[in-house]
Amino acid sequence: MSELQATSKGESIYKESDFSMCHGELGDGEGFLAAGLLPNPRDFTDFMQMNTVPDMAIVNAILDGLPGTSMPAHPDFNDEQIEELILYLRSLLAETYLTLNVCLSKSHLIDTGDSGLDLDDFRIIVDNPELIDVEKEGKLLNIATKLKMDTIKALMKKRITRTHIKLVEKDNVVSIISLRVHPCLR
Repeated sequence: MSELQATSKGESIYKESDFSMCHGELGDGEGFLAAGLLPNPRDFTDFMQMNTVPDMAIVNAILDGLPGTSMPAHPDFNDEQIEELILYLRSLLAETYLTLNVCLSKSHLIDTGDSGLDLDDFRIIVDNPELIDVEKEGKLLNIATKLKMDTIKALMKKRITRTHIKLVEKDNVVSIISLRVHPCLR
């Protein structure tokens, strides 16, 4: 049986760096070494577990390892590799995963149009509600940044800030929208 080919840069990094030995091919924490590890490797597909883990905690775990666990440090990864790996890990949580580049100063509409989704059936979870507002308008999601002066000043210092919007039906994450917020103010 031939091995499945990676479909993203993040998935390639995940497989080539042997994360699957502990975390499993599917990211479910069921790698072939998992049975002998305490605590058990994290299940990246578990919404209840992963919903509370901020991206910065994942960055730190990748770069520094996790004391008291078998998670080794990977200090040789660059920022782009870590970003791609996090995008891949987050994509394991949902049936669909979408990454959007947005400007801090603009509102954005996502049209779910022909997807068959009825937004009224979903709960929306925003990782950083202090940064963005999300409103349902029929089949549209209206995404707007909260332009408070302290938010603008903090974001202007960064190249990119990333946050997530999750569409949840019961405990099933149907879609994750990863927003890469750029400070493209003029």
